[in-house]
Amino acid sequence: MAKGTSIQVAATPKPKTYTITIQAFPPVAVAAPGIRKVRTGDSIIFHNKTGGPLKIFPAAGNVLDGVGKLTPNLVNKGGTRKFKVVAVDGTHELSVHYSYWEMRKKKRYKLRTGFAIGASSPKVVVIPP
Repeated sequence: MAKGTSIQVAATPKPKTYTITIQAFPPVAVAAPGIRKVRTGDSIIFHNKTGGPLKIFPAAGNVLDGVGKLTPNLVNKGGTRKFKVVAVDGTHELSVHYSYWEMRKKKRYKLRTGFAIGASSPKVVVIPP
């Protein structure tokens, strides 16, 4: 290389970790924040703050490592679960199903079930590298 010339190398950004908290606000559960812009290689942690288990389904395959379209991943009550983003780009909706018992007056319980909502539903927007 000739004297005085330089080469610019594009630095790849360090992977980041984001948290989506699923919290119960009877009669629903809310995903906060519901939308995250991420890159391939980043990680998403789901934190379950409801009174029961969560099942996480992506709307399409190959979005999160270890989560298939028809094979949900379970996050137990009070637990967290970390997933690596493997999608290259695009907007991907995540379906989060919840089920917990809400205590009512006189120690009666009501089963709450449904989909966690948050900015319509939890989504990840994968930015191209």
